Amino acid sequence: MKNLWPEGFKPNDVNPPKKILDDQSKLLPKLTGDMVYAKVKEMSDYDAATLNHQDDFSYQFFLLGKFLRSYKFKVFDFSHSITMYPVDVSVDIEIAEELGIEGDARLETEEEFIKLISIVFNSERLKNVIGSIIQISADK
Repeated sequence: MKNLWPEGFKPNDVNPPKKILDDQSKLLPKLTGDMVYAKVKEMSDYDAATLNHQDDFSYQFFLLGKFLRSYKFKVFDFSHSITMYPVDVSVDIEIAEELGIEGDARLETEEEFIKLISIVFNSERLKNVIGSIIQISADK
């Protein structure tokens, strides 16, 4: 039988949302004296269904303290299909209110995703959370 496949395949030229956040996660400990770090965690099927993120790839983005074993702060959830964009993001409600944005957003491109992540990372709420994690961790 004749080969029906195209001659070649190449990877998409966009960065997956998880890679963008994994890269950003590596920077946070350096900025906080290793007191605060971030983690991208794959959602369980139950969490994805409960949080209305039923795409193929669903994650949560957390902040954690070096000495706060039982505490984690969820900044947002996000999910996407195999094509990576659009990506659906659900931001912490207090951050969304501070920024005057919808808590749930559908971002069509990598650029839109990076723009949202940047404003979330620069929110006063997130700065206060990080500052509190540093302070509480320093007291441990």
